[in-house]
Amino acid sequence: MGGHGSLTILGSGTAVPRASRATSCYVLDDGAGHACLIDLGPGALHRAAAAGYDLPRLDAVYVTHIHPDHSADLVALMFALGLPLREPAVPLPVFGHPALRLLGARLRNAWPRWLAPGAQRLQLHDVSAPGELAAPAGWRAEAWRVRHHESSWGYRFTLPDGFTVAFSGDASEGESLEDLGREVDLFVLEAAAPDDHPVPGHLTPRRAGRVAAACGARHLVLTHFYPEVEDEPIEDQVRESFEGGLTLAQDGEVLALSR
Repeated sequence: MGGHGSLTILGSGTAVPRASRATSCYVLDDGAGHACLIDLGPGALHRAAAAGYDLPRLDAVYVTHIHPDHSADLVALMFALGLPLREPAVPLPVFGHPALRLLGARLRNAWPRWLAPGAQRLQLHDVSAPGELAAPAGWRAEAWRVRHHESSWGYRFTLPDGFTVAFSGDASEGESLEDLGREVDLFVLEAAAPDDHPVPGHLTPRRAGRVAAACGARHLVLTHFYPEVEDEPIEDQVRESFEGGLTLAQDGEVLALSR
């Protein structure tokens, strides 16, 4: 069964400021009028709008964890939805660890009155346990625990045509990470650092390739690159273990979701 949706890579970098790579953010679009934002790295909302996904076009936001390079644009989202402008037809749901709700409360304390969108505009949903989440009509969304931070979740989406996409967020190896990507059509997996200079809580290209091979993912998208890892022969390292499709993410890239 072929898919007709798309994945737009808005940010494939890290907290290290770079002209070529913004912080984590992706748009998943089913091609039938529904789209979701995954992660809220700094500047995510403006990059999404530049790609044609302003707030009225988004059905939901899913945040993998509360580190700033994945969640800092929550402040921009709260500010935008708190402005006295035209009300959206439906509130925008945002899913994440309960720590995201605490972050929102602290942001409101920092900017009293300015970050106070009502429930008719923004709804924070706690992801407290693995399992199925609310999703756009015809979609299935699931949360999986990943090893990185206590607030970390991976997300797996099944689009209306059956195409599956999984996002690891920041992660290290573990059985749950493999379960997240089990037989998935497209696995968006981080590969932050080179093997000889690993970063705790993150994968390297070789390790990411082994994860993708172990779970039987059909196509691997590597992302979340620190500058040092780009000096490595990433594709060769992944191919030591993984034989499926492979994409090294670039900001602005749009991937068609088809088998």
